[in-house]
Amino acid sequence: MDATTLIVSTIFISVSGAFSPGPLTVSAISIGARKFAKGGFLVALGHTMFEVPYILAITLLTLTAGSFLKIPVVSYVLASVMFGFVSFFSYVNIKDGVDLLRGGEIQIRGGRIFGLNPVWVGFLLTSANPYFLLWWLSIGLPLLRLSSSMGAVYLLLMYVAHVWLDFLWLTLMGFAGERSTKLLNSKGYGVLLIALGLLLAVFAIDISLKVFFGTTLLPF
Repeated sequence: MDATTLIVSTIFISVSGAFSPGPLTVSAISIGARKFAKGGFLVALGHTMFEVPYILAITLLTLTAGSFLKIPVVSYVLASVMFGFVSFFSYVNIKDGVDLLRGGEIQIRGGRIFGLNPVWVGFLLTSANPYFLLWWLSIGLPLLRLSSSMGAVYLLLMYVAHVWLDFLWLTLMGFAGERSTKLLNSKGYGVLLIALGLLLAVFAIDISLKVFFGTTLLPF
């Protein structure tokens, strides 16, 4: 795989996490609504401060256990677990999207934590978010294993291709402030969530096909 394909693949997979209505999105909107427009960017910075050492730890663990992970039984178990997690993320996105199309709303509530420094908000919400922690252990794991096998430069390239989406989304949510709620509760965003959910479903099937049948649906 060349650098261009790696970048496109990373963006293709990463949108499922970056554009989801999670705690970071809510915090960026809440902080931005209090007229602190740069808050979304600082939330993303705090998120990155936790994410970088976290994914490095996962990468080192997978490299150390590389031969162990290649054992067929281990590969089958890991693929089954990943399929389960990715399917769950797919279900959540599709459910949220359908709810929006039916007239439901995504609730944006404030909290004491949003009164902290935005960098700390991003760090704390990221470290305490099980969905984020599981995302890198399931959906993001193939990206880590592939890019690290290509070398440190490709690992860095993969991460840059991933993290700019977080900065883009959270910065936009922060600048828009309360107006972001109109976007998050629009039918267009509902369609986007359904599309992301379907994308994850394809990704889950692709993982299983690679491990169990030696074939793929996706070109990467």
